[in-house]
Amino acid sequence: MTQDSANPGKAVQDAIAKVLPATVKLSRAVQIGVVVPNLEQTTSLLTSIFGIGPFHFIEWPNRPEAKYYYRGTEQKIRIKQAFVQLGALEVEFIQPIEGEENDYKKFLDRTGGGIHHVLFEVPDIEVVLQEVAKVGIEILQAGTGIRPGTRWALLDTQKQVGFLVELRHRPGNSDGASIS
Repeated sequence: MTQDSANPGKAVQDAIAKVLPATVKLSRAVQIGVVVPNLEQTTSLLTSIFGIGPFHFIEWPNRPEAKYYYRGTEQKIRIKQAFVQLGALEVEFIQPIEGEENDYKKFLDRTGGGIHHVLFEVPDIEVVLQEVAKVGIEILQAGTGIRPGTRWALLDTQKQVGFLVELRHRPGNSDGASIS
């Protein structure tokens, strides 16, 4: 077993370090996002076969003031989400329901579903977004989070690191969970 296979988190961090400026240090991966065609079926099978759960379900946007942007343009979408905490890592399952201009739907149409992103919490999302823009990394989609005061941005890093990096900022201390 190689050192990287013993520590897959290190391999992810090494891949990201190759493209991000030295001033950006992502050190807190808290979530893996998985896009699925049928949320109820996926979560039911994970529970019955692997004993994974309980899941916390939500439809987003969940508040009238919620905002979503695809490549900088405000769009209307609706997604179903299920969250489960597995040790220190949260897994988010996403089923797109409405809206054409969103990467969840485009990813599902292109791949049939699968691992979509790794989410990192950052203390100041604006600083990180400014730094990654300097090396040509664009925001694919962004919006307000489930919890009030939360913001997230999905970076278009597929070509650089082989997956999408998502950033999330929440005011105050965070336990890493999207919902309680």
